[in-house]
Amino acid sequence: MTGPAWPRAAGPGPVVALGKLVADQVLSLSEPLVVGGQQRVVRTTTAGGAPANVTANLARLGVPTRFVGWAGVDGVLDDLSARGIEIAVVRRGRTPVSTVLVHPDGERTLLSDGGSGGLEVADVRSEWVADAAVLHLDGYDLLRYPSALQAAAELARAAGVPVSADVAAATRIRGDYAGLLASLQADVLFCNAAEADVLGMAAELPDWAPELVLVHDGPRPTRVRMREGTWEVPVEPIRPRDTTGCGDAFAAGVLAGWRAGSSVLDAVREGHAAAAVVAGVVGPQPP
Repeated sequence: MTGPAWPRAAGPGPVVALGKLVADQVLSLSEPLVVGGQQRVVRTTTAGGAPANVTANLARLGVPTRFVGWAGVDGVLDDLSARGIEIAVVRRGRTPVSTVLVHPDGERTLLSDGGSGGLEVADVRSEWVADAAVLHLDGYDLLRYPSALQAAAELARAAGVPVSADVAAATRIRGDYAGLLASLQADVLFCNAAEADVLGMAAELPDWAPELVLVHDGPRPTRVRMREGTWEVPVEPIRPRDTTGCGDAFAAGVLAGWRAGSSVLDAVREGHAAAAVVAGVVGPQPP
């Protein structure tokens, strides 16, 4: 069996991540959380959300990247601009806020305030994606703005730009979420093991699934799934400080490898290396 191949080659342009801007507030706990108790925490606040995290990691890797979508009028984009990320957003409403509790063992709990406003079909512009190497879409935004993400994916396909998508957390997958993912007609799908199980991809890929599915599983090997077979890529052992944003960093490393012409398996290794960097810091983005 030959190695896995990319469904389509990525272009030479910027990797574009589309979605909403989130204000990430990370609270590092000094001891296990006790309901009704009190403890001191260390707080950091950054411009975040999955699309912002992906572009921040791409910028660290030296890859031209663009963040497009929606930001509230109170959203702060300076963090991303300072990294050299191109920004093209519509602004309305109030920025969503994610409060991340980082537990002493490095595990995380995410509390989300959805803000007000959002991304509409009329906001999506062809110039956002026309010159993209890859368009990357976020699975949480697919729950909130499915028509807008579908419109962006359609524009990308019309321009010959490949599409990748990430999956929302297993606890958020409900109803016909698989149908929403299928509507994007993505070339590559990112998910973790729990999400793959909920979506019925534990044994084999369903008909609706993209040609290439990457299933990451923390310290366990990443499974590279295609209909003709499955490959496993081991993860180098690390001692994580905070796992927040590791999935986004993994996606960024893979996208960087795809754009550079690396093999699928080498790109997965690049994803592991990018995730290890983020696991070594507090918060969802690299230094």
